[in-house]
Amino acid sequence: MYTSIVFKRCIHRVSHVFLANCIERLKTQNDKNDPQALHNECNWLYLNKPAIEYHDLENVKIISYRELKAAKEIVSNYLKHIVCSEFIGIDFDILEYCVPSLMLGILNSGHAFFNVPKDPLTYTEIFSSLNVKYIFTTSITSNRNIIHPFNIHGQSIYLTKLVDVQENYNRRWYHFAYAIATSGSTGTPKVVKVSHSCILPNIVDLKKILDITSSDKIAQLTNFTFDPSIIEIFLNLCCAATLFMVSKALKNETVRLLEKIFHAHVTVLQITPSLLFHQWSTERLKTTILDKDSKLRILLLGGESFPSMKLLSKASHPRNTTRLFNIYGITEVSCWSSINEIVKNNVYESCLGEPLSETVFQIRNEDNQITIKGDGTLYIGSTTRICIVGNESEDLNKLIFRDTGDIVSVDDQHRIFYRGRRNNIVKRFGNKVNLRELERVTTELNFVRNCATFWDAERHKLYLCLSIIDTKEEFSKLRDDIMSHLKTLPAIYKPDKIIIVERFNFTTSGKICQTSLREICRNSETEIVSVNNLHINEIFENLWNNHIKSRDAGFLMSGGTSIAALQISSVATQAFNTEFPELIGMLLKDFTFDQCINYIRSILISDKGVIDMSFNDKILSKDTKKILNTEEGKTYNDTLKKEENIKSLLKNISNIEILKTYNLQKCVDASPTIYRCSVTELYATVASHSGIICTVNLLKTDVSYEIKLPNRIEASVLVLADFHGIVGCYDGYIYCIHLKTGDIIWKFQTQDMVKCTAIMCTQGSKIFVGSYDFYVYCLSAEVGDIFILNQVLFHSQDGIQIWKTKASQGGICATGCLHQQSTSVLFGTLDGSCLALHQSSGRIIWKRKLQNPVFVAPVVLRTGYALFCSVAGTLCCFDIETDCQIWRYMIYGNVFSYPVIWTPDSTSDEYIILASHNKNLYCLEMPQRTIEENEPKLKYTLQLQSPIFATSWCENGYMFVACTDGIFKVFDLLEGKLLATKQLPSETFSSPVVHNDLAVLGCRDNNLYVLKLN
Repeated sequence: MYTSIVFKRCIHRVSHVFLANCIERLKTQNDKNDPQALHNECNWLYLNKPAIEYHDLENVKIISYRELKAAKEIVSNYLKHIVCSEFIGIDFDILEYCVPSLMLGILNSGHAFFNVPKDPLTYTEIFSSLNVKYIFTTSITSNRNIIHPFNIHGQSIYLTKLVDVQENYNRRWYHFAYAIATSGSTGTPKVVKVSHSCILPNIVDLKKILDITSSDKIAQLTNFTFDPSIIEIFLNLCCAATLFMVSKALKNETVRLLEKIFHAHVTVLQITPSLLFHQWSTERLKTTILDKDSKLRILLLGGESFPSMKLLSKASHPRNTTRLFNIYGITEVSCWSSINEIVKNNVYESCLGEPLSETVFQIRNEDNQITIKGDGTLYIGSTTRICIVGNESEDLNKLIFRDTGDIVSVDDQHRIFYRGRRNNIVKRFGNKVNLRELERVTTELNFVRNCATFWDAERHKLYLCLSIIDTKEEFSKLRDDIMSHLKTLPAIYKPDKIIIVERFNFTTSGKICQTSLREICRNSETEIVSVNNLHINEIFENLWNNHIKSRDAGFLMSGGTSIAALQISSVATQAFNTEFPELIGMLLKDFTFDQCINYIRSILISDKGVIDMSFNDKILSKDTKKILNTEEGKTYNDTLKKEENIKSLLKNISNIEILKTYNLQKCVDASPTIYRCSVTELYATVASHSGIICTVNLLKTDVSYEIKLPNRIEASVLVLADFHGIVGCYDGYIYCIHLKTGDIIWKFQTQDMVKCTAIMCTQGSKIFVGSYDFYVYCLSAEVGDIFILNQVLFHSQDGIQIWKTKASQGGICATGCLHQQSTSVLFGTLDGSCLALHQSSGRIIWKRKLQNPVFVAPVVLRTGYALFCSVAGTLCCFDIETDCQIWRYMIYGNVFSYPVIWTPDSTSDEYIILASHNKNLYCLEMPQRTIEENEPKLKYTLQLQSPIFATSWCENGYMFVACTDGIFKVFDLLEGKLLATKQLPSETFSSPVVHNDLAVLGCRDNNLYVLKLN
């Protein structure tokens, strides 16, 4: 009825030409709904023509269309006896040239096929998902019964039925052509059932776009478990072309394979870029399939990002006429979704091109909103090209969009450019790194054939693996060239290690195997561990040269950065298996190579003056040994308990539960602020790298508010009355905002990013905050406040600058601290300066300088003394009123976590809790105010499993610690005994805040966590 109505309207309104187009369009749609549509698209007009040309190592086998048709009809006639619609398997052991006949026979009988992968785990999952009962195979196993033997092109093949499989007669809503498993590049491998209406438009489109005719010879090199193989086979059959197939043995002989492709006059080749350039050198390609006399008309490159035009130009003869295409798609919308012909010698980047028929592209930003410009995730949609993924319902009659997992960018001309996989964008030192961008820039080098990056999240290391074109250059020269070239990228992209790979391993889909890459990178670390035969100078020289080309000047003057300093310090710690706490500071103070190596040597020299390179025990300086072996100190190792403590640990894990999570879109490194507005209103506010500030009601966890600032936030929010919050942002502004509505009350601009948390003066009228622009700012936080500055009376307004003072030549990232006795505010800076500024005027009333940067806030002891801690782990206690250093204490480890003062309720004792990057947490007992004792005593040390950046929370005799590996732990403060633990899913840099039985902290999985402490 619907068809006839459309016809009548066409007759009345349009010409006969348009009517013919309507009929053709309806016919095409009906063909795609036909359960034999893919089979019926094949061209059987040239029965004497070669359908398949099969090459082994020695022989060539020709199968005509007449032979192909006869074989598929034998299969089809038998399978028609199986009345229920079934997925029928084709085993991986069947010879390649028999597979097309089996596919055609299965389709012609109204069934669907799937190619069984070699991996038993994968095919077991497919069997279960597809309710498989029948499989074509050449081998017989105990769990299969032979139903019928076949002779297909001279090969004995058996149709078998699985034993003990329950019958399932569920109606199929879709006419499926085949099923396939995803490669897992978009996540966990999934089973995809592909309808005729999904795959057929690809065949029709490519036939027209590529101008395929019966004269073509199409290479079939793709593994049958990868869906582009379907395109190769059926694009060939629908045009009555010749399918060029090869044996598995010939595929492994890459040089002979290229010669066969060239001399057999293959005209169409579809391949992944990695496989193309890794199997064959640019010189071999240039003299064979990309030569001036090559018969190759079409080269389709897909499955990965398109290679650089510089590499393609190097592999092609100047007079080569092969047409290049960038083809893109995902298995979930099988198979290709867009195509773009590449103009040779075009210096511009290749875009994805136009979507193919019945395919829609949609780009969504980080807020899941559709965008027409900028970066976002690509989604592919259609109302007809719909596959069934996993256990989805088969009754899908609407526009369905699939998440590709690919990041793309859209320019002003609406062109879409591939930017890499979403999971290839990683967080490194708190910054976003697109691994694809590093690969792209590396492949611009002439000697780089192929490259792949690997991010080791556990070790926080970035590896750059590459295969190179034959060159006589030494590795050190190549490494220098690579590092020099990579300077076009931000410093955060600099790899920790460059590895030359003789040969990459590939998946069955022709993509670089990530599992193999991980193994290569992990194994390369044995080079670092086995350095006992090398000289110390050689080891550190390699580390230095990886980041800095010159040794003639200081680190900073030679181009060093803070990120490079962190990398060098981290790798040196691993290479020598010991801590070098002052190394970061030395590098950031522009020390030279010789100065740094002398420091490292001094640490590694034992008491006898002998260098110990055994790596069996951590090497400690004299001061460190004194601390760890002191009689009054005890060491607790919560990872090496005896049996009874393990049982207790396992029992106590359940005592911490996740009450609620809130997704803030990006890393939550800032620490929360908890505050109470009434008896029934307890709130927590935290910000994230996305700029989102989330406020949640901790007593009614379904109530939350979100607002967003223009850039990322690492500072905690200072909360005032009436839900007003003050926070600094990476855009250089200090904002006062309403935490529920998002209204900006006021904002104040500094000259650099603000990572420092603001603090309030005692009266509540002023705030103090530092910026990376070297200044400390005092701003008014209360309308109507009256103050005197330089003997002038002022009447303030919110957000007005009262004073600003340049603290030093270093940025300020740590929070300040009020010093009531001197009515000053204390700050530490990144050049090591420690200072006290008068709260009313901003005048510097006291200043000292430590040898290393200060990343953490100072604290004031009960005595009024000010305690500053450098990144090198040096604690310095000052009496700022007399300008006297009271004591100095070394913990021998980098410190990024704030010191915490703990005073037990029942005693007058005072303790300092300090966590370190060296995986230790220290409890120091403060001396009583006597002449005899000046230094604190070590009460205990907790040895944890990972570094600690977060500040511990100490309250009511408990200590709450978040380690970078995501483990949240609760200790008894007095004894250091582990009470409970909870694993979070990602790294944790946010400090926990505890209120009664609730703990709140952020995580690098983008979530804020509310934990219940039972």
